[in-house]
Order: sequence, then structure tokens, then C-alpha cells
Amino acid sequence: MTATESGDRIRLVRALFPDLARELDAALAAAGGSASERFDAWLDREAEHLRSGALASVAFGDALDQAQRERFERAFETARTVGGWIGLAPPEPEAFAEAGVDLDGLGAALAADPTLTPVPAPFGIGAEGWRRLYERAASEEGPLARSVGGSPLVLGGEAEREFSLLDRAPDGVPVVRSQHAGTGWTLRLVPAGLAPAVLGLSFEHGPHPTLPEMLMLQLMRAVSGEPLVDARSFTWLAHPLAGGRLAARHVYDAAERAVRINCREIGNQGPHLGARPPIG
Repeated sequence: MTATESGDRIRLVRALFPDLARELDAALAAAGGSASERFDAWLDREAEHLRSGALASVAFGDALDQAQRERFERAFETARTVGGWIGLAPPEPEAFAEAGVDLDGLGAALAADPTLTPVPAPFGIGAEGWRRLYERAASEEGPLARSVGGSPLVLGGEAEREFSLLDRAPDGVPVVRSQHAGTGWTLRLVPAGLAPAVLGLSFEHGPHPTLPEMLMLQLMRAVSGEPLVDARSFTWLAHPLAGGRLAARHVYDAAERAVRINCREIGNQGPHLGARPPIG
């Protein structure tokens, strides 16, 4: 946010709450001029919170009850925190609605299944962008915090070589382009149980979440203080590799505090390997 945009927002909040602004200005003046800056920062945060809530209410309309609306709002707030680490900002809910996302359908699915999580996911930031996000997560307290060097995102050889295939948005899903060059965002609900609901499945039993969706889901859970998924399981990821012979799978290595992406033949169906079919 530019200084001009921040100033405009603060002036708007002061106009909306003039009595509160005057009272706090007077109190802060007695405490010293520097406190006024803290007050302006507080007003800025409150304005952003009010704005986000208002936009969500407009976008979702009557599609969600209060509990489900709060789940969506928490998801967007957490995604903004994660994206902000590298200067990314997810589009607001109404931008997804305008692009063709069925918010009514997502609301109904969300209400029916408490394991689903709304995941605004960026596509096009590349392996380096995701490494930067995970390295930042490693510096925070939580399940990705590391006392040793190296990134908590570990890509197997084929996943590294063909990352551009894994970084593709899902077919037929609306994509909202962002101001960050070459980046687009999707919004789907991803099953977020600690393990896939059904295990022992080959890649043929899809559909599957994309790599960006799973990576974003894990970062959102880390920021929210929730345990990461797939500590004892693997999840297939969309888009086959190696000319259709291999597919990537996701796992959280709790001992190493790392998210690992490796590949197996699409016919593989071990007892701990399953699918998380997204909705949207």
C-alpha cells in the first residue's frame, strides 16, 4: 500500500468515526506526538478489517450463514498474511464471483463438510516463489520452523524439472489475474483432513488438488496454528509428468519439518496414498 492510499484510508475511517478519532487524538496528544502514528496505524488495520468483512458480505450475500462466512473470512485473512510475505495479495471474494466462481455452491459444500477449507491459491510464482514463502515460514514459530539450514520445501527431481506443469491452474476453473506479473489466483475448497478420506488409490481416482493449492493450504494452516496435513499419508497432485507416466504426491515430513513433493508412477496405490478431490 502506498503512503497516499494509506492516508486516504485513514482519513476515511476518521470521517466515519469522528467522535472516536477526536477522543483518542486528545488522549494520545497528552502521551506524546509519536503515539498519534500508532493510532493511525491502528485505524488503518481496523479499516482493512472492516473493508474485508464488507466485501465478503457483498460477495457471498445469503449463500453462507455466519459460521461459514467466518470460515471464508479467516481463509482470506490468512492467505493475505501468507501472500504478503513476498508482496502478493489474493483477490477479494467479489473478484472471484465476477470471474465465475459459484460462491453459492461453495457455501453449500462448506456448510455440509467441516473438513473443507477455502484455499485462494496463486499460480505462476514458480518454484523460487514457493521456496521464498516456505523459507519465511521456517523463520516463524510453528510446524515448519527449522533450526537447521535449507528450505522446508523439498522437490524431487522430476517435480523440480517439470515444475511449470505442476504450477498450472486447474482446467475449467476461473482464474483471477493479479497485479503481480504472470500470476493468477483460483478459489476452491480443498479437503483438509489430516489424511485423505479414502486411501489406497491410484492417480486415476481424481480429481486432485494442484501443487499450489496444497502448498498454500499448508502455509495457511501453519499461520493459523493448525497441524499440517499428510504427516502420515500422501496426497496425489494434479497434472501428470514425464509424458503421463508419473504423478507428483505431497507429504509432510514431521521429523524434518519439511513439505516434500516426490513422484511415483500413476498406477501406484500404496495404503497411505490417497486423493483430496477439490470442490469449485
